[in-house]
Amino acid sequence: MAEARILPALLMLSLAACNESPARHGSDGTGNADTGPRVDTKICAEVNVDLDQIYPYVTLLIDQSTSMEQDFGGVSRWQAVYDTLMASGTGVVHKLQGSVAFGLALYTSHGGSAGGTCPVITGVNHALNNHPAIDAVYAPAAPDDETPTGDSIDVEAAKLKQLAGGGARVIVLATDGEPDTCARPNPQDGQPEAIAAAQKAFTAGIQTYIISVGNDVSDGHLQDMANAGAGLAVGGATNAPFYRALKPDDLVQAFSKIIHTVQDCRFALKGSINIAFAGQGTVKLDGKLLAFGTQWRLIDDHTLELLGDACTTLLDGSKHAVSAAWPCIAIE
Repeated sequence: MAEARILPALLMLSLAACNESPARHGSDGTGNADTGPRVDTKICAEVNVDLDQIYPYVTLLIDQSTSMEQDFGGVSRWQAVYDTLMASGTGVVHKLQGSVAFGLALYTSHGGSAGGTCPVITGVNHALNNHPAIDAVYAPAAPDDETPTGDSIDVEAAKLKQLAGGGARVIVLATDGEPDTCARPNPQDGQPEAIAAAQKAFTAGIQTYIISVGNDVSDGHLQDMANAGAGLAVGGATNAPFYRALKPDDLVQAFSKIIHTVQDCRFALKGSINIAFAGQGTVKLDGKLLAFGTQWRLIDDHTLELLGDACTTLLDGSKHAVSAAWPCIAIE
């Protein structure tokens, strides 16, 4: 079996290439009639088949309003969010860029639509291993002006909707204040527009998570946004989680929990396996044999998924090698 690093791009899946010998019809080769099913004899040799990891597209939608300059445990709110995401070795983007296609959207406006373009979004397109590109844009940026949250969600959801392939599409919104709009930059009464934008995004298959950086966003608006972003009724009996960070460690926990929720342990096989023979496959993670049914499964004839502790290991931010093989009879 051939092995390859799955972070950042491809898993190499070893299958058997099959050449059929003539089928035996009505004889077991000894002159006696066959009593079993007629099965072709197979001569097999292992070949490598590409398997693409199914990874989420995650937009980091970061509030670039002037209030992000406020103190947040010894650093500014802006710096705390940047460090949480981008710090070398420990930042969420730096650690998980091999299995998550991160994109960046810093959003603000200059007096709303009256100031010209609104929203003003400084962005980086989604890609695996995107830390250098994101950092080149994010590191020199600074807090600017307004908070047109709903308008910005609309723009970023439209971009996510156009992306091909991949797994979940997600917006993670980090904001430190109540929203305004492009039409009305002051006062901060853009809550209905922000909620509507999150609902519209969910309808398009995009989930929105919200993190309050500091204590200036009301619990009511955070809960409404969380529910809207998860497709739940606003003001209903069932509530989605929202996140409030009052110190840098809270930011780390919030971003890490959200990204872990949307990470994926599935792989798309460029070929087909007969599901009836799924359990005859052999799958290994870092050379260790995994148990069928508890540590891996086939979701369908072309999708492999790691389960349980195998999935946890796969998503720990380190590089891992995965290999797999099936007998010829399993290949369609």
